[in-house]
Amino acid sequence: MSGTISPYANYMAPAFIGMKADSMDDNVDTFPASAAIGVGVAVQRTAAGASTIKVGAASAALCVGVALHDHIVGYQGNYRQFDAVSVLTRGRVWVAVDDPTAVVDGAAAKVTAATGAFNTTGTIAVTNAVFRSAAIDLLNVDWTTYTKGAIVELHYPLV
Repeated sequence: MSGTISPYANYMAPAFIGMKADSMDDNVDTFPASAAIGVGVAVQRTAAGASTIKVGAASAALCVGVALHDHIVGYQGNYRQFDAVSVLTRGRVWVAVDDPTAVVDGAAAKVTAATGAFNTTGTIAVTNAVFRSAAIDLLNVDWTTYTKGAIVELHYPLV
């Protein structure tokens, strides 16, 4: 078998976007989606005190966490309007990264306000959030395309 590449290796990614990174102490809350929401992106309340959420982060105060992957939702491509969205509010999760520049363990996590994708140069700094890995290519559920992803730890107390 020397020199042959098994097709099995094509499907052995270390993770997927929106997956919990480990089994550390974490917190997951559920919020209704006000519109379609992808997995592995930052989500925010639609207004101060509102129970509904949407993609993005207009301010650190409105940001509630990261939309987690769900096997049913994953194959639909995203959460749909009015779906119950599982949101990691504390813990470690694989997130979508739109700019991998300077994404390293310990770097402060920021968000592109419009898309909810993470980076180190975005307009919104997520309170007490740090990257816990470099950005890598992760296979999408279509098995043909890749998205940059990295681990983010939410509510890291020393940021």
